[in-house]
Amino acid sequence: MQFFDWFSGLTGFRNIQILQSDIRMLLRTLSLAFLFSASGVATVLAASVEDYCSHPIRVALFEYGILYRSSTNDGIDARLLDEIHKRTGCEITRVVLPRNRIWSELENGSLDLATGAIPTPERRAYGFLLPYLKTRNLVLVRKGQESQIVTIENLESSNARVGIVRGFRHEAVYDAIIDRLTKKDRVVKAADVPELLRLFDKGIVNVIFSQPIVFGQYLAPDYLASHVTFRDWAPKGDISVGALILSRKSFTSGQAKQWDALIVRLQKDGTLVKIFETFLGRSQARELVYTGPRSAQ
Repeated sequence: MQFFDWFSGLTGFRNIQILQSDIRMLLRTLSLAFLFSASGVATVLAASVEDYCSHPIRVALFEYGILYRSSTNDGIDARLLDEIHKRTGCEITRVVLPRNRIWSELENGSLDLATGAIPTPERRAYGFLLPYLKTRNLVLVRKGQESQIVTIENLESSNARVGIVRGFRHEAVYDAIIDRLTKKDRVVKAADVPELLRLFDKGIVNVIFSQPIVFGQYLAPDYLASHVTFRDWAPKGDISVGALILSRKSFTSGQAKQWDALIVRLQKDGTLVKIFETFLGRSQARELVYTGPRSAQ
């Protein structure tokens, strides 16, 4: 009780009885007020693990340039999942799967979540799509074919073979010509990006669609200069959006909204840019962040 004797003496009112429990209650109230007034803390404290997940989450990554490299077990998507684990408390188990298998497992509910999904009506039917990055595919044409393939019409009328990764989607104009060339048996499908680039290098395919953040991680600048001509046939405003996709069999609509709000917070507080900057320059990292319209439904 020495502290209380000193405190009452300091006030000059020794006749006032100061109760220890009252001071403890005051200190507790002030502490809580401080916590909930701190920026962002109230929001974090208000959400529980159950708001984000009802069970451990099985997440699929895939080999895709700076998004994920199996050789290093690292990339933008791996770092993003680490941050999500920190902020939600959800237990996350990672697996690396071929892209085509990812879609089937999300649809049947054996997989809970995947990264880098381009939104489509088909995928929206079985998953909640939460955008976090944007990029753009270029057309890579093998040297020796560039004079014959200048436009997308040239490609369609030529005998050139196109390579794609099974289960990948691209900008609409590229998906449309892939569909048309598939009917002509001129499309070769690879299991993943490294296999696609091997097909291109060996001349089995003459044209592929890929993004600088992807092919730049596998093909050296000297190789690109001597073996590749670039074309850009998509309309200027067209982009490829990368989204987290949450299986509708694993998450509720309410949980999906919490995840979407979390992605927005990561964008607004600069966390996404910091993650992207680990693998890109600052201006490129800023360009990669998606800030457009959202819908978690």
